[in-house]
Amino acid sequence: MNVPLRFKPFDERDKVRIYYSGCLPHWRQAGCTYFVTFRLADSIPLPVLKQWEYERNVWLAARRIDPLTSDWKTAFRNLPPHERQLFERHFASTLFEFLARGEGECVLRDPEIRSIVVDALSYFHSQRLDTGDFAVMPNHVHALMTPYSGFELERVLHSIKSYTAKQINQKLGRSGPLWMEESYDHIVRDGEELLRIQSYIRANPEKAGLGESEYSVHMAEYDLKY
Repeated sequence: MNVPLRFKPFDERDKVRIYYSGCLPHWRQAGCTYFVTFRLADSIPLPVLKQWEYERNVWLAARRIDPLTSDWKTAFRNLPPHERQLFERHFASTLFEFLARGEGECVLRDPEIRSIVVDALSYFHSQRLDTGDFAVMPNHVHALMTPYSGFELERVLHSIKSYTAKQINQKLGRSGPLWMEESYDHIVRDGEELLRIQSYIRANPEKAGLGESEYSVHMAEYDLKY
């Protein structure tokens, strides 16, 4: 019998660290459960990325933040929490909606290639983190992850992406970047949001119109007595 996974939501009273590895803010709080999305490097065409950058700059300018200055990220951090959350929600919904279109080569549609990612997610489970529900789609991955003490989420993701990129490139007989360097992550706010995210992950393949051979889904159970 599987033991329900530990769940820790975001705590507004606890310490939080915010950093940037690209354009996105990444919130970190010890022991929390994260909703993570990482995607293949060719999953979003350059013109779309340019359009998103333009929309981001317009959004920032409307809040009197100059996106062309080097300290715009500091100014963003000083915005009220609800403003930052609006930005993150808008980006996430736009990103997820586009990924569902299945742009790019979609090498993860191949079951043998996809199994490399599934095995990596399963391998790190109970060693560096708890891996909860996940869906490996043709061009991206959604997953719930709870890193253990001493293992930062970004380092675990780097290990997973680095290992799978090497294995998949070797399998395909090529080299070069496989994954987009920056991943999206969001600290799950409470039990209700956790259930919504689980439902989203499990329904994602059907919403994208995929056949059974084109994706892999893993479902988990959480202990919500936090």
